Amino acid sequence: MPLMSPALESLRASRPDEATGQDAQSARCYALADHARILMVDLDAFRLGVQPGSTRAHALALAPGLVLLEPDPARETRAFEALALALLVYTPKVSLAQSHTLLLEVGSGLRLFGGVRALLAKVAATVASCGHAARIACAPTAWGAWVLAQARASAGAHAARRFRVLKDATLVRALDALPVALAPFAAQHAQALTQIGCATLGDLRRLPRDGIVRRFGDGVLAWFAQARGEAPDPRAWFAAPPSFHASLELQARVESAEALLFAARRLVMQLAGWLAVQHGALSSFELRLEHELASRHAPRTSSLALSWAAPSRDAEHLLWLLREKLNQTVLAAPVIGLALVADQVSAYAPPTDTLFPSPEASDASLSQLFERIGARIGEQNVLQLFVEDDHRPEQAMSARTWRTSRGAAARRTAARKPRDSRKAGGQADAQQEAAPVQTAFDLPEVPLPSQPRPAWLLEKPLKLAMRGDRPVYRRPLKTLTRTERIESGWWDGEGVGRDYYVAADDQGRMFWLYRERIGGQWYLQGLFG
Repeated sequence: MPLMSPALESLRASRPDEATGQDAQSARCYALADHARILMVDLDAFRLGVQPGSTRAHALALAPGLVLLEPDPARETRAFEALALALLVYTPKVSLAQSHTLLLEVGSGLRLFGGVRALLAKVAATVASCGHAARIACAPTAWGAWVLAQARASAGAHAARRFRVLKDATLVRALDALPVALAPFAAQHAQALTQIGCATLGDLRRLPRDGIVRRFGDGVLAWFAQARGEAPDPRAWFAAPPSFHASLELQARVESAEALLFAARRLVMQLAGWLAVQHGALSSFELRLEHELASRHAPRTSSLALSWAAPSRDAEHLLWLLREKLNQTVLAAPVIGLALVADQVSAYAPPTDTLFPSPEASDASLSQLFERIGARIGEQNVLQLFVEDDHRPEQAMSARTWRTSRGAAARRTAARKPRDSRKAGGQADAQQEAAPVQTAFDLPEVPLPSQPRPAWLLEKPLKLAMRGDRPVYRRPLKTLTRTERIESGWWDGEGVGRDYYVAADDQGRMFWLYRERIGGQWYLQGLFG
């Protein structure tokens, strides 16, 4: 998978005109150059006629907005490793090769990602999200895929040549037809290969083996054997760091929070790859913003904390929540750098792939729904109703924020675990086996109320007037049931002593009333539908 220079592409990925959507005609173009000539150009510069090998003066004449950059090997290495980290989401076996190439061993994951085409499409989308352009090829061997990718990069993205080879026999024919100049040793022996008339890899392979060893050494035959799958090709795989901390320097000041998502996407992709190789998930992370000191009172740094209920490592889910967070954020000052910090990593529990969805799967989908609603309208506006152990109707139900209720439930579950773990091993197992299994369809073993309850309770009981000995709510009311007494709340200073009745008026409308035991005042508590 050869890429354009990571240093050049890392600058293009954070360009202010692309991030903020300005007119393409005013966009600058970029090129890598030494002291005399152009080394590499981006797509915008290439469309204007700038080509590698051109002089600096000629390139600037063709593209007045051309920005000339000096090669930075350290920056290229950092960008290349960041891309390798993002691709770990598809396979833990990622290798850094020469000529700006990444090698991914994906044979064991083809079925997981839906086949070769689906997997290559996903890889291409991830590379594009990280701000790079890739020429992708696949083959049964690492060197075979490397040569095919080099051929695709030199021939163009829309060449008619086949660059997806899955069988060993097809790979042999495909390699023999490729130019010998694509081989990694071709630059070292270019003159000798030209003199003996080798134009393709097949021409070189068909020469006598003794002559190849005498002219080029043993390395050429060893390379052919590895490329054709006739010899092992051990490689050093890219190792992810033990902890995650990714940063990105923006090449232009960003003044709106929404525009930061373009650059933050690259950091989230790296986070998803790191979590995949660590077999972990997150429930929160922190996006740190480095501000330009445009004013004396502007802070040097600020941060956006993002959290969600169920641990996740889905990049699209995290990006959706981050987008909603940024849409509601006002920057204190222009941003010139980003950093993503994630230190609360937990073990990832993959979803079960069963015919009938389990309650856990339903809870996970509801959690994501509530997270999205909370990100859009605010977490404090997502409420959940709870039944309380209180006989007073106004205290029998409470509404708490969904995130708070989830945290309280988790704390109660965690508090029960140590108490259960202190039991003796054999006795605890016997007790657990003897205990009946509670299912979601079990009903609580409590007596049903002797009188019906209305579906609509007033926010505050309404004091009723009296006409004779009957309470009046627009019309005189007549009680239909016997007395239901509720006396409770003496322990919290809000004790009540009430006699409840179901009442109706002469038109058949039904109400829920109570009379205070002390004072005898009547109140309307609720209405029946």
